[in-house]
This record gives sequence, C-alpha cells and structure tokens, in this order.
Amino acid sequence: MAKTVYLIGLGYKPLSPEEKVILKKVSKIFSFKGTLKIFERYPVYKDLKKSIEVVERIEKLIEKIKSTDNEVSVLAGGDPLFFGIGERLLEVFPKDSIRIYPDLTTPQILCRSLKIPFYKVKVYSLHGRTFTKEAFLREVAENQYLFVYTDMEQNPSFIAKLLIEEGFDEVVLHIGEKLGSHKEMIFSGKPEDFFEKKFLYPNSCLIENPEWGKAALLGFRKNEIIHKNGMITKDEVRAIILHKLRPHLRGIIWDIGAGSGSISLELAKLSPHLEIYAIEKNKDYCKIIEENCKKFKIPNVKIVCEEAPEVLDRLPKPDRVFVGGSSGKLRKIFHYLEGLTKTEILVFSFITLENLYEAYNFYKEKKNEPEILQVQVNRLKPLKDFLAFKAENPIFLLVVSKI
Repeated sequence: MAKTVYLIGLGYKPLSPEEKVILKKVSKIFSFKGTLKIFERYPVYKDLKKSIEVVERIEKLIEKIKSTDNEVSVLAGGDPLFFGIGERLLEVFPKDSIRIYPDLTTPQILCRSLKIPFYKVKVYSLHGRTFTKEAFLREVAENQYLFVYTDMEQNPSFIAKLLIEEGFDEVVLHIGEKLGSHKEMIFSGKPEDFFEKKFLYPNSCLIENPEWGKAALLGFRKNEIIHKNGMITKDEVRAIILHKLRPHLRGIIWDIGAGSGSISLELAKLSPHLEIYAIEKNKDYCKIIEENCKKFKIPNVKIVCEEAPEVLDRLPKPDRVFVGGSSGKLRKIFHYLEGLTKTEILVFSFITLENLYEAYNFYKEKKNEPEILQVQVNRLKPLKDFLAFKAENPIFLLVVSKI
C-alpha cells in the first residue's frame, strides 16, 4: 500500500485536533515559502519547525514525496483543491493515498466581508499563468461577479488599467489586501480609482459587473453600429445570415470582407466562446471594427487587416465562413474555401446578379447544390399625406452546407 500524504490547508481557521495529531506524527512536513509564512502564525509552529522542509517548486515537492518512505504532510494555502496543489498531486499519486483537510478559500473570505453569496461568484486565476486578454475580458463580460487570483505583475492596478482601456469602466472592483491577517484591508471603487495604486501582497480582486445580463444577445441596430458609406449589412439581413450560419457555442468563424464588422459583432455576442476573424483589407474599416468591439465590449473578434484569400493560410481553419465582400477576387476565394475540409457551412452575400450566377455555377459544377434566396426588406415611409412601403435594395444569399 502506498504511503499516506496528508494535504493540510491553512489560512483562516485554527487547526483541528486531528490535524494537530497528523502534523506531530509524520516524519516530514513539506511547505512552500509563502505557505510557511502563514504557518508561522499558528501556535504549533514552534514545536514543529524542525520537521519542516521548504521546497520551491511543485515538481521538486513531488520528487521529495516519492523519495520519502514514511508518511508525510504537505502544507497548502486555503483549500488545496481550489486552484491549489491538490489537483497536481492527485495526478501523480493514487487517490487513496492522499487525505485532504481544506481550509477556507480566499474568495470565500472576501465574499464574506462583502456580503456577497459565494455561489454566485466565478473564480479566475492570473497567478503564475500566461495572461490572455481575450479570455479574461470574456469572463468579465459573462459574469456578475468574477473573483481574480492576482500575482505580483498581474495585480489589481494592472486589472484596473486594462478594464479602463477596454471600456469596462462601469464595473466595481473590490480589492482584498492581506486577507486573514491583522493587516487585512478591503478597498472598493471604480477602475479609475485603482489603476495607479499599489497594494500589499498577497492581494486579490473581485470584479462586480452591474451591467451583467443587460446587453442584447442578438439584434444590434444599424444606428448603434459605427459605420460609414453605408458599409453595413442591414439588420434583418444580418438575422437571416446568422440563422443560415447555424453557429455553435464554440468554434472558429471567418467573416471575409467584414466592412464595419456587423456580422462579426452579432456572432461574437451570441457566444463569447466563438473565435471570430473579421477579415477586412481597408484600414479605415478595420479601425471602425475595433471601435465597435470596444463599444459593445466584445473581446472575441480578431481583426485581420489584410486581403483575402492571400491571408487565409495564416489563420486557424474555420467551422463556418461568411463572405460579404471579395474585392474582385470571388473565384479565388471560392477555390480556396473549397479546399477547407473542416468547414461545414459557407454563406455568401451578393448585391449583383453577376456575382450570384458565378457563385451558383461554381458550386453546381462541384456537385454541391447551393441554397439561394433573395432578401427584400420594405419599410413604411410617409409619402405626403399618405403612408407607403419603400423597398430597399434586394440582397442575394447563397448557402453551401456540407452537413
């Protein structure tokens, strides 16, 4: 039978009688440097400090445990299974050989002080991890409460500055400093209150988003979307295009000839787990897409300010493709897209019959009969003393489905 490893969480509550017995009977107690500082506050530390061995890395800890024949204990902060070392140890050692004694977690302590129900909080860690701006902002937009484990560089000031830059200046930050110690402090305010402030370490941050759940998932209006020269897909046409694309909850979608980015915006808002590539060669329009993404707080649109089809080889292969503009390279785009084995649905938008016929003939030759429809929107307009419907330019949609 494998030796027992006792994983004991520290931080906020006294050791139980059972935990004290365990720490006194094991031959070795392993601890990281930061956790040891917590343990030094406990009354039993003086009696046990000769049994403690400090390790610097998780892999070194694993080596030490493997090379020890007797039962050992490992000290951890808070709940070892809550963004802690418990998960890593369970990957290496048999589950039956590990016994876990959790303490409270930092998010619980902060929520307790703020009177926020802990079950409503999503937890996200920046501590010692590669930072991805899009993923982080997606979590901010998606959650009413987001607790963030910070580190020395990705600290509350860093978070506050990023939120201001990306248009999330209406959120409220609750910053916990040295929680659980006699130096504990909690600060609450807007990002602008903290982007230049320094905090004692360790610290953490809870982001409260009062606008959570209020934004429309579908149905951006034309007058809400920044555009110029009429370069925008009309509202009703957008709705039909999205329906024909049948987007998944997650996946990759290309928007070729993105213009103002209206299709990309709608797709990205439907699911923050989608990766949308807005491909547009015009630099002015690319800036407009960037402005729209910031306005609507959409982090999952990646703007590719280059021309299709030349740039497409450098992008992750899509599950869906929408083509709203081709700059005279329609046939080259057809041939390129035909070689994509992963892509299940293609939707093209045309305003001329010539381009529609070219697309129809291309796919008919490939023995892939496309669906074609005309979208005609009529709007009620005053005509002197009367009301009459005025027709907008018709749009032709061609849909190629491989599923």
